[in-house]
Parts: sequence; structure tokens; C-alpha cells
Amino acid sequence: MAQVITALQHVGVDKLLIALAVLLACLIAVRYIMKLFDRFLKKASRIDPSLHSIVRTALRCMLILLSIMFAANLAGIAITSFLALFSIIGLAISLAVQDVLTNFTGGIIILGSKPFTLGDFIETDTVTGTVEEISFLYTRLRSADGKMIFIPNKHLYTSNLTNFTSSGARRIELTVSASYENTPEQVRAAAMQAIAATGNVLADPAPEVLLEAYGDSAISYTIRAWAAPGAYGCTRYALNEALYTAFLHAGVDMTYPHLNVHLHQGDGSGT
Repeated sequence: MAQVITALQHVGVDKLLIALAVLLACLIAVRYIMKLFDRFLKKASRIDPSLHSIVRTALRCMLILLSIMFAANLAGIAITSFLALFSIIGLAISLAVQDVLTNFTGGIIILGSKPFTLGDFIETDTVTGTVEEISFLYTRLRSADGKMIFIPNKHLYTSNLTNFTSSGARRIELTVSASYENTPEQVRAAAMQAIAATGNVLADPAPEVLLEAYGDSAISYTIRAWAAPGAYGCTRYALNEALYTAFLHAGVDMTYPHLNVHLHQGDGSGT
């Protein structure tokens, strides 16, 4: 710091004005360079969209730093003095913002390992939502009810994470009950009719209807079907409704708990 101040004291006014003019010109040039780079990013399909903001910020910071060093060199200030100053400032900032650096590291890990990308539907230990932005410090999710959730990156790469989108299909699993008077073949046929009548159900993997358990008054069946991740919610509700209609038409009794009360009339003896 002392070296920079000493160097500035020996800079003439004319050199200082030239350096400031050059710095201003460089900053204007940086602005136009960034506009051209933004156009390049839009056309570069090989670059992951989630990396755009990070690459853009890194390039801008580097260009501004080079502009400052170039202007300082024109003013007669040794670049080594600035490098020493930047080193001291960098150390002080790193000590003060350790959490920020941890989140930054988390962002680099996420972008490098790619456990999820933009548009993926994920679930962490605490939240669930669709990924809308991956930045240096935070990942932004949109929940099913429309809330915007900002999660520090350090929590994402250290917590358990489930990606429902990466496989290209998401399984719908429903459990229904049917009377013992209905055979498994009848229930399976009615359930498959309901699946066929429901839109957005994928043919591969194939749907399944499995006998799950024998209950006190009914047999439980598990119905499994697959849908595209983006259509999971609407397909699940549509299938649930289609099952009721299909069972009703096929004569499959969807049982529910009953309470039978038996009344016995006495013989009038009072005993």
C-alpha cells in the first residue's frame, strides 16, 4: 500500500490525465466487448447456459483489472505495486467473507459435476423445486406453489439431493384397494384401462399393476406408471381420477372400512 502511495506522489499531472483518459477508454471498450461476448454466448450451444453468468462475470472482472493495470503503467506506476496491493486486499476479503467463498466453491463444484442443470426438478433435505438459475453464490428454485427459493450453494453440494428429471421419466405410484370378491385379473384389467385412458403415460417403461398386500377387508394393489418429469403432477391426478371411473364401470368394489353393528333381542326374562 505504501509503495502505491509513494508511486502516486511522483506521478505528474499530465501523465495522470492521460492515464485517466486511457482508463475511461478502456472501460468503454470493455462495455462493448461484453456486448459482443453476450451475443457469442447466445449462439454458443456447447456452453452450458448455467455457466453464462459465471463466465461473463469472470471475463468482465479480468478486463477491468487489465484496464486498471494498463492505465497505471502509462502513469509510471509499477504494476508490481498494484499486484502487492491486490494481494493484501484479496487476503483481507477472503478472511472476511469465508461463507461467500464457500458458496462460490460450491457453485464451481455444482457446475463442474452437474448433479442438476437449469429446468431440472430436484429435492434436497429441506426444499423441492425446479432449478431456474445457478449463480456464483446461490441456486434459485421455483417451488410447486410458485415460491422463489434461494439456496446457498454450500448447502446444495453437502446435502442429499434427488434429481427427478435427469432420467427423462418419473414414476407415478398409487395404492388402491379392492374387495376380495374381485379377482386380481379383474382389478388388473380395470387398472390397465384407466392407464390407457390417461394421457402422457409413457409406454416405456411399461406400466405395472401389482398385488401389494392382503388386508382385513380388502386387497391392496400398487399401480405404477411413468410420465415425463414436466407432466408428472397432472398425469398423476388424471390417473387417480381415471381409476375411479374404470373400477366403477368394471364392477370392481373399492372397499373402505366398515363398522358392522349386530343387535340381539333378548328373551324378555331380564337376564
